[in-house]
Amino acid sequence: MTDAKTFLNEFLNIGLNHFTGVPDSTFKSFMTLLESKEKGFTNRIAANEGAAVAHASGYYLATNKLSVVYFQNSGLGNAVNPLTSLTDRNVYGIPMIILMGWRGLPGVKDEPQHKKMGAITIQMLEVLGVSYEILNKNNFKEQIEKAKLVAEKKLEPFVLIVKPNFFIDALEVVKTASIDGVTRENAIDSIVNKISLDSKILSTTGKTSRELYEICNKNLRGHHNNFYNVGSMGHVNAIGLEIAINNRNKVYILDGDGSIIMHMGSLATIGHYKPKNLIHIIFDNNSHESTGGQPTVSESVDIRLVLESCGYKKIAYVKSLVELEHAMLLPTTELTGIVVQTRKGSRKDLGRPTDTPEKTKFRFMEKIIDESS
Repeated sequence: MTDAKTFLNEFLNIGLNHFTGVPDSTFKSFMTLLESKEKGFTNRIAANEGAAVAHASGYYLATNKLSVVYFQNSGLGNAVNPLTSLTDRNVYGIPMIILMGWRGLPGVKDEPQHKKMGAITIQMLEVLGVSYEILNKNNFKEQIEKAKLVAEKKLEPFVLIVKPNFFIDALEVVKTASIDGVTRENAIDSIVNKISLDSKILSTTGKTSRELYEICNKNLRGHHNNFYNVGSMGHVNAIGLEIAINNRNKVYILDGDGSIIMHMGSLATIGHYKPKNLIHIIFDNNSHESTGGQPTVSESVDIRLVLESCGYKKIAYVKSLVELEHAMLLPTTELTGIVVQTRKGSRKDLGRPTDTPEKTKFRFMEKIIDESS
């Protein structure tokens, strides 16, 4: 396995000191270094993978220097548009290096949302006409140097694929927790116990869905009215909008700050259609919790004002269980948003849903169809 510090220094040694992207647990130790306050490089936190490619493009246009973009292969879908219509040599011809984590690597156990992209990652790059190499711990320095030379010569991106366990595991970094805020799991537990059993809950990918699943495993509510969204980060709110419009029950979306920021445009769509039975709950801990707690930019965003400007009618901001419970008891007859300030971190023994996504889908749809018949 490779030492992340040595890996980072190789980029710095050849003059590559601008980084931008979306975190991936495949290179958690590398991300820890990029989060540090060391001088000599810049780490630009991007809203999504396509935006990261755009940041790198802007940096090149401003400096004539390459940027290093990082994201997991599931984010390749977000990046396809700028890779084909911005950086491609038939358009502007903009060079950069992309570090891409290979989730769902065939033969390696991973979560179901990564299997498809894991199987077609290489084919996707080949269809896009993007040069790539799979990083090797024995000659990664030469591969990085080659990537820079090829990208600069051809004026196009070059992808370096990072397999699982390429890096030495990072030491557990203790994130400074805010004095304010509640744990997300306690907040979810409070919500589950305050709403009616026939209400629908849709939860965003990652630890939010994992915590909801464990809570409902032990709760009378069970799972029939829950949709645990895996993958497709940032899209649970659009799914929830359609459920709310087409169902008479209350619909609760459990979202996160990283998820909201990734595809913030959907908030405007929700606000335009204003379903009166939709309650959008956003857990804000300024963190990409599920990939290791790397920061988002939510600390500089007033999500309440964003919701208000998008047309949400009732908005609450809470940072304690008492405030959350009070907000949950208020009558909700209009589109509602609740921003919950939460602490970073989760239980070390937090499990994962044992049901397949397909089972979740059929169970959820069966309940809705029964109600409408």
